[in-house]
Amino acid sequence: MTIIEPNKARYSYNLSLLLLALSLVGLVLCNIYIYNENVSLRHSISGGSKNLQELQVTNAELKNELYRITDISNLTNLVRINNLIKETRPKYFEKTVDVLAVN
Repeated sequence: MTIIEPNKARYSYNLSLLLLALSLVGLVLCNIYIYNENVSLRHSISGGSKNLQELQVTNAELKNELYRITDISNLTNLVRINNLIKETRPKYFEKTVDVLAVN
């Protein structure tokens, strides 16, 4: 005589399906989180690159201003305004070393 017990096999089958479904939901949530972090990182990179371009433009403008100020024609006008003369043999600062006589 055969005894049929259908509920016994069904219980372990439902437990494995439940674990599989929970792991699938966990993977989907993890995937959504990673995607959102990737998108926010791309937005911050694009904002940083725009900021970098603006800083490069400002840097170029400042360099142009510096080159314009230190141009030789501007410097000669500055010399004339301040009544400066060109030194033919300039004496630069020199460090003098005093040598002590050792007895």
